[in-house]
Amino acid sequence: MLRPRFLLLLRALIVFGAALVATWLALPSPIGSLAFIPSPPPALDGPYAYNALLATATTSWGGQVRGAEDIVFDAQGRAHAGLADGRIVRFEGDRVVDVARAPGRPLGLAFAPDGALFSCVPGRGLVRIDPATGSAAVVVDVVEGDPLRHANAVTVASDGSVYFTDSSAVWGPGQFLEDILDQRPSGRVLRYDPRTGAVLVLARDLSFANGLVLSPDESSLLVAETGRYRLWRLGLSGDRKNLKEVVVENLPGFPDNLSRSPRGTYWLGLSSTRKRLIDLTHPYPLWKDAIASLPSWLRPAPVRWGFVLELDDNGRPLRSLQDPDGAVVASVTTVRERDATLWLGNHDGDGVLRLSIP
Repeated sequence: MLRPRFLLLLRALIVFGAALVATWLALPSPIGSLAFIPSPPPALDGPYAYNALLATATTSWGGQVRGAEDIVFDAQGRAHAGLADGRIVRFEGDRVVDVARAPGRPLGLAFAPDGALFSCVPGRGLVRIDPATGSAAVVVDVVEGDPLRHANAVTVASDGSVYFTDSSAVWGPGQFLEDILDQRPSGRVLRYDPRTGAVLVLARDLSFANGLVLSPDESSLLVAETGRYRLWRLGLSGDRKNLKEVVVENLPGFPDNLSRSPRGTYWLGLSSTRKRLIDLTHPYPLWKDAIASLPSWLRPAPVRWGFVLELDDNGRPLRSLQDPDGAVVASVTTVRERDATLWLGNHDGDGVLRLSIP
């Protein structure tokens, strides 16, 4: 008697499950994704060798700041950060001093030679801040007739030229997963001239254009393409002017902000290591569209694994610092080196993490 009932129940569950899957797949999706076939993630050896060096980091200004996504130093060597609540602050000993309030959530920060502070504010554009008065003004919000939906990272050259990224022409703040799954690249790298107000598009069609940094001689830019796990070099002058080339592919995670070290190397933070589910579904648009239709609480969460890379002067990985458990450092948006200490940014964590360079 039990066996027929069991089989009947099993059949009912299968039919019900199939109906649920069919309904899920039929739901309207916010994206119409394209197939992307990523390479298998690199082995954790060589420069990516498994370690727990980041686990020695300590938290400063805990309970006072949250989401210090980018950290920069002014001409006096004072650290500044943009926070999740919209404030831009300066750290003075144990104190946190309010400098300005951005017209939104500040991401990338960069000081100009004249002392002005530039910030990328998603949904608003490129913002110029006067640290002395706290005034903030949007200086670029439309390029080629299209609004800047996701201004992200910024750096300033010695002549005052401002280079920044617009991660997507389609997806805005809070839509990172949609952009990554969609794989219809629309990110741009831009140059703004504060003297004339002119804006030039240097590169386009990047899959979530993110961090960028100038080479020491300012002849090129290193740019993170987060959605494709790789770094580009954009030539700005000399023999490589207008040349766009991939310098590193198949990174072990999502590359975020870039910075230079005093040794001529570069630091790169990975906001998350790669998610197996995302890589597995990338070749199949139907499944990606279905994932994008899920409510936020059912979507795949980022991997908690702190990961920092040091790159040589050509952008190739030299070594990594990791926290595989994510207990101390779960995510790294920014790495800044100052006086043999690394300052680590994060998108929504408490305080600022720091550690002596191992």
